[in-house]
Amino acid sequence: MSTPLHHKKKPDQKYLKSVFERLDYFFPLPLAAKKQLSETCYEIHVKKDEYLLRKGDYSYFVYFIIEGILTGEATSGKQVITSFICVQGEFVSAIEGIYGIVPATEDIKAEEDSLLLGIHVDDLEKLTADFPEMNIVMRKVMELYYKIAHHRSVFFRIGTASDKYADFLKNYPHHANRIPLALVASYLNIKITTLKKIVSAYNKKGDETLLSKESIEAYLKEQHPYRQKKLSLAQLAEMLKVSSHTLSHLLNLYFQQNFSHFINTYRVNYILAELENQDHCKQYSLDGLGREAGFSSRSSFFYEFKKQKGITPHNYLKQLSHAQS
Repeated sequence: MSTPLHHKKKPDQKYLKSVFERLDYFFPLPLAAKKQLSETCYEIHVKKDEYLLRKGDYSYFVYFIIEGILTGEATSGKQVITSFICVQGEFVSAIEGIYGIVPATEDIKAEEDSLLLGIHVDDLEKLTADFPEMNIVMRKVMELYYKIAHHRSVFFRIGTASDKYADFLKNYPHHANRIPLALVASYLNIKITTLKKIVSAYNKKGDETLLSKESIEAYLKEQHPYRQKKLSLAQLAEMLKVSSHTLSHLLNLYFQQNFSHFINTYRVNYILAELENQDHCKQYSLDGLGREAGFSSRSSFFYEFKKQKGITPHNYLKQLSHAQS
């Protein structure tokens, strides 16, 4: 068995929207790519304790988790190690043998009833061949997971047991209480007795305030700090009452963006919203609008806008004016 795909059910549009939003965080996809993706992926339901993939099986799908939690299990003799934990909004597949060329070396198991969208690797390869944007997305996805794996391999060697658990809470702020402690201990490579003591200590001092994705987005939407020229990571971290290191980590975790890309995305979106409003647009030149959005120079504004939208601000404005006339 290579997947519990017993029947091919086309995905609900609301699930596709979740996938598209996630992929667009990495790089905006054209509508044609999204259409092709929607036609080639399927809903897959995996019940709690059911295996999505077994060691020795051949993997032919890449999955996006809509709901649920899945874990990787690596075995050595009688010992079973939790090698990874994937939650809603993440991708999962065989670590090795992702394209079905060699057998998978680990099990993938559902820790709770889960809903996935699966796409066959042949269809995925065709997407990356047909659309350069999809190729960029997949490279960025792989880069992100490489960074996570590298961080874990280094941090877990030098961090204390308490440090490991604190890092786990930052990585899984909305899922920590749903993941069994035995799995967490296995994943963090610490004894279950040690973990229970750490959790107890955390509970005694109260739940630590964790900056959620929603709270970051709400602050940016309400306060518009990105409109401040030369806004620094340290300045935004101070506004959000976290350390610069923590904020940098959370931006990478939640949005797959570094600080500069994150802030410039908000600046470009601000400009797009202003351009849609004809009354506001008439009050500013494009250069003035760039300054109003927080860009410190015309060159940085034009560079970021073209990088994100694929065309210059002038050409975008021409297209918009033509569409509105």
